[in-house]
Amino acid sequence: MTRTWTLDRVRGALVGAVAVLVFAIAALAYLVSFEAISEFAVQVGAFPRPLRWCAPLLVDSFTTAATLVVLWVSLSGERLGRAFDAWYAWALIAGATAASVAINVAHAPDRQAAQLVAALPPIALLLSVELLMLVARRCLADQRAQRRASVALDRAEAAPDTRTRVLMLLEQERITGQRITGKDAGVALGVSARRAQELLRELRPSQNGGPQ
Repeated sequence: MTRTWTLDRVRGALVGAVAVLVFAIAALAYLVSFEAISEFAVQVGAFPRPLRWCAPLLVDSFTTAATLVVLWVSLSGERLGRAFDAWYAWALIAGATAASVAINVAHAPDRQAAQLVAALPPIALLLSVELLMLVARRCLADQRAQRRASVALDRAEAAPDTRTRVLMLLEQERITGQRITGKDAGVALGVSARRAQELLRELRPSQNGGPQ
């Protein structure tokens, strides 16, 4: 019990640490990309300076919005491979990332090293999104496994054991006067006919009033 509790706390701390780091990376990448895209929009005359903040929001905000959609699909329990919403959201993330990379590279000085560094923020944002999705999917899978285990345990505790169910069948046999065969008992108990016959032979009262 103590070991399980300790493992749960360690797992929770690790998930929390990963989430904090992912959000920090995403925030930094978004900030750097925001400045580059807004400055480039003003340089090329696409936006006036008072509205420079609109350009990065129209690009990088798609990544944020689509990420929330993918996360919502994950939490809804639907498999991402079969969800059109998730595919559409990932297409938006890929398109927004490609556009952000292109604009960040265009804004950088005409040197290969500078352009490579300029391409890092949107790529880092995309990779941080995938890390966040991995954590969310793993947490969701663990929660589902725990729920399934809890349901199975509740059913096992609520269901009578096999011997008790055999005694119930024998009581029914006594009341109705219709002899229960091993095959019928096996179907009712969910065991083989041979095993059911053994249990019937063991628990069916003999003519002397005791088990055979």
